[in-house]
Amino acid sequence: MAYTWGEMIAEFRALGGTADNIVQANGSLGRGIFRIDRDKPTRLHVPANLLIPTGDIEFVDGRIEIKDSVEIGQREREFFEKYQNAFSWGIARPECAAHVEGMNNLPPDVASALSVPSGLGGQIEEGEDVVGQWFLQSRRISRSDKMFIMPVMDLVNHGIGVPGYNVKDGVSIGGQFSDEVLVHYCLGYPFGIFLGFGFASPERGCFSLPAMREGSRNLIIQRNFNFKSKRSSFSVPDFKIQDDKVILSCLMIGNMKPPRLSKGIFVSIMKEAGKPNSEEEFDTLLRENRMKFLNLLEFVESMQGELGQTLRTMIRFQFAAMSHCMGMREL
Repeated sequence: MAYTWGEMIAEFRALGGTADNIVQANGSLGRGIFRIDRDKPTRLHVPANLLIPTGDIEFVDGRIEIKDSVEIGQREREFFEKYQNAFSWGIARPECAAHVEGMNNLPPDVASALSVPSGLGGQIEEGEDVVGQWFLQSRRISRSDKMFIMPVMDLVNHGIGVPGYNVKDGVSIGGQFSDEVLVHYCLGYPFGIFLGFGFASPERGCFSLPAMREGSRNLIIQRNFNFKSKRSSFSVPDFKIQDDKVILSCLMIGNMKPPRLSKGIFVSIMKEAGKPNSEEEFDTLLRENRMKFLNLLEFVESMQGELGQTLRTMIRFQFAAMSHCMGMREL
């Protein structure tokens, strides 16, 4: 007998969840969550007892389960497994398998350009259920330095210009929605969103690919996206100046709202570190990023199928995001 949406939501609420004014339906982004009544607010809240650490999950004979050794209430265990196999993993498994197959079958030049020789960025360990692990990777949330899967919330699609998750007392979103309920998954950029979730998204900002520049420049650029440091009155990505080395947790190279800020942040940090020609260095890094994606576009122009189209769209979004870098703001 089918496990219906109404039955699932009733059990979700009985276990402490909140699901007000929502229903699952299909829209321009595929399957998603939509508001029912335009005039009423929407709220979705996953309580802590229904957040399952990714390390507590396993795949057995094609089904997703919580490991027997995990201490969790029986009602929570049964709900999670029924929900996943009826509404999430059970539906998304073929899509995940197609993505994994497509990534693993990329031509060597494309895989090299993406810096994903394993097809999935080396984030999935050899010997794992690769399709299952990609499913978890593309739906997890970081909370208290651990990764969790969040039932029902994982059905909500990514949106631009909308708030992110509220991770206080569980995970929640809410507000007025004209149609589809959306949430901004994370701070990122088009290429990073593709690597993490497998789709193309027109983000409003952009970050550099990782880089290491030795010699007098002695610069390391990482992919740890955050705004934990301060520069003047602005929150900026974390950075360290160690002797003659500058370590940037990430480098912003495009921002729609303050397009002059990206270069201003970089130049300010490099001047503090005593590095010469910082404006030229930033321009060089920006050009190198553009060239890498131009080269990638050449590789994927003739690729057939959905993955090829997604990659081409992602590259277009990447160039658009990088275009929001003009001039320099003094900090």
